[in-house]
Amino acid sequence: MRQQGTWRGGLHLGALVGALLCAGSLEARADEPGAITQEERAPQRRGIATVRASWRTGVPDYVGASLTVHALPVVDVEVGATLVNPVIGSLYLRAGPRFSLYEGRNNAGRGLSLRLSALAGARNTAAYAVSQGNWTGQWGLNVVGTLEGTYWVLRYLGVSAQLVAGGTTYLPWQGPVRTLRGPLTPDARFSLGLSF
Repeated sequence: MRQQGTWRGGLHLGALVGALLCAGSLEARADEPGAITQEERAPQRRGIATVRASWRTGVPDYVGASLTVHALPVVDVEVGATLVNPVIGSLYLRAGPRFSLYEGRNNAGRGLSLRLSALAGARNTAAYAVSQGNWTGQWGLNVVGTLEGTYWVLRYLGVSAQLVAGGTTYLPWQGPVRTLRGPLTPDARFSLGLSF
């Protein structure tokens, strides 16, 4: 009986010594040169906002400008204005989920990041009717998918390129204005900008 008690005590003592050795070796590894620090383990800054412009790269839009807010963890909110021609323009507000496709930023915050977003919202297109001498507008539901690449030159500054593809369906009871005839007006563009 006495030997069994001694054996159990030795087993507990061995387990305790083993646990202390493991903890000590992990702590020693954390202090080694080249080990990952707590700062390096922190997630990369995703950016607060991106300001973009497009010129002759959209359908049906001729020129456009937009601001996308990335401050929310997994959601993008975008507001923009476009001109189809001097007498037809539109404003839009859309939001939706953002997915990270690739994050290649280094410890200094430099490198490439790729994101995909699915955005939906309202778009108002207004046209100046020369014969009537006034502006008429029409609301529609705008849905797009976006692919965005940002090369972070510095931790807080990046150069961004965005490709948008989708469309707008205008509400029929809002009036006679339609940017393009048919149930769906395309919304596609390539734009460049700066991310902060």
